[in-house]
This record gives sequence, structure tokens and C-alpha cells, in this order.
Amino acid sequence: MTRRRLTASVLSGVLAVGLAACGDSQDSGTGDRSVYEPTESPSMAVTMIDLPADYSTIEGAGFSIGVPGEFQQKRTQSSNGEPMLVLEKPSEVESLPQRVAIIRDVDPKAPASEQSFALETSKAAAGPEAEAERSTVPSGDDDLEPAYLVTWKETRPSADDRVEVTYWQLLQQVDDDLIINVVALAPSAEFDTSEVSKILRTFVVDASSPA
Repeated sequence: MTRRRLTASVLSGVLAVGLAACGDSQDSGTGDRSVYEPTESPSMAVTMIDLPADYSTIEGAGFSIGVPGEFQQKRTQSSNGEPMLVLEKPSEVESLPQRVAIIRDVDPKAPASEQSFALETSKAAAGPEAEAERSTVPSGDDDLEPAYLVTWKETRPSADDRVEVTYWQLLQQVDDDLIINVVALAPSAEFDTSEVSKILRTFVVDASSPA
């Protein structure tokens, strides 16, 4: 990457997840997505939520998201030069903090339906133990299409060993020229008790903010 970035190795993984999912399709925007719809019923129901009373609202370029007080925020740039918001809190694994990153994909090479399909396919191909799943999530906004949520687990190196990490990635098609990715991750052993998936579910596209 030639742009400014955080030094933590896990951020590089987030950027790769958020941006490398773009395919080589020549079609941009919404297009015909029926072939890319999830084909199986998700094992869990995921819905967006209103801002919890103990969360604060943070605004970014074209969105807002809720965050509890123990998470620190960092504003930086993604590898494509777009503004990126990173929310993080130390985990029990020093080198792999609990993290939520919001990444803008401007002028995407493929719509969110295709990108999410490619992401699910690549993660599911990691081996027989891979757990990749894709589902649709209602946006709560009649002007927006449902978002796509891809969840998976993979192992990452830590200081002393390899640690399993759980990822959730939400891909929201805002319009033909913009997809916003929200990536939540934490060591799998503490993912369910962390706030990262809850933070992700407070994400709202803000039409009043600059896109």
C-alpha cells in the first residue's frame, strides 16, 4: 500500500477483505443480481438495531455508526485513498484487537451482490473446516437495497501461536458509484461476548453526510 495506514497487521487483513473482493466484472452499479442471491437459509437471523442507550454516534463520510465508550476510534485512509474509520478495543490476544472498520468502495468494479458472492466463495474454499455463510440484511431504508452479510472464520498468527478469528463483513450498496463495507472481527473465543457485531448492526447510511 502506498497510502498512510495503521501498523497493526490485522488492519492489512481488513483492507484486503474490504477491497480485494471486487471482481473484474465490467458491470458496475446494481445490475441483475438474481444469480448472486444467497441460495441457502442463514443459520442465524441478523437485523440492524437502533442505537443502544450507552452508545455514542460517530459520523463518517456518508454514514453513521454507534460505538460504546471503551472502543477507541482512528480515522485513516484505505489503500484506495478513501477515508476509513477504525474502531478498536484490546482483546485477550495483544496483536489481534477487537475491531470494526468502515471502508468505502468508490466506483466499484462489481455490485455488492457479486462482491459478496466472490467473498463467500473464496472463504468457503479455504478447506473442509471453513465456515463461510452469506445472507441478506434489511437496510431499514426503503431507498436502499438489502445489504449482504458474509461471515467466516480463519486462523491468524499471533505473538506465540495461531488464533482463530471470526469475521463479519456487511456490504451495503448505496448507489451505482458507492459500496460501504463494515468489517467486524475479534478472536473467536471472545467474539460472542464482544461488542463488534452489535456495533456493525448500528450502521446507518446517512444521506445528509457527504458521500
